[in-house]
Amino acid sequence: MKKSFATLTALLSIAGLAASAPAAATTASDVCIQVITVGPPIISPTLGLQLTGTQAILQRTGLTSGWNFGGGGLGAPKYCTKAWLNIQPGAQPWKKLVWEATEKTTTWKTGYDVDLTAGKTTTYNATSTFLACSPNYETFAPEMFVFLLTDENVKLPVVNDDTLSNVNVKTCVKTKLHIQPDTTATATM
Repeated sequence: MKKSFATLTALLSIAGLAASAPAAATTASDVCIQVITVGPPIISPTLGLQLTGTQAILQRTGLTSGWNFGGGGLGAPKYCTKAWLNIQPGAQPWKKLVWEATEKTTTWKTGYDVDLTAGKTTTYNATSTFLACSPNYETFAPEMFVFLLTDENVKLPVVNDDTLSNVNVKTCVKTKLHIQPDTTATATM
């Protein structure tokens, strides 16, 4: 990392863009150059929709900026990660999924060309089953809220609860979330 930072500083100096302040004033951990990448979406194969949203939502077009699998998390974009998919605690077997700035869930079993799996915790076993439910309001395009289903044998919900307050429970279906194969080109030097 130090070599890359030194190379970047040298290139900026040559271009006349680096400040004359000593290099010690800035550390490599303070710098993040946003690399624009296009990566594969995470899809629900049975529903044909892609993962996106602040609360995890399936829509026609999802996040495609590459994935950060560091530390057992699932983050986006791949570089300069700004959002991590976290599992919210709750009493029901369906757990709300939200994108947050801080990586809290570190038990994801992830990678390219695999089904997204939540690893075993003290409160549930490993699972790759999700619950997708349409909102309880009209939408312009297909949209479904996504929840982690921690008990694959549980019956689908028939009434709303605190976690499912904004969904039409009659539309809930079990699904998988598949991370598509990585199609981004990698440059080597």
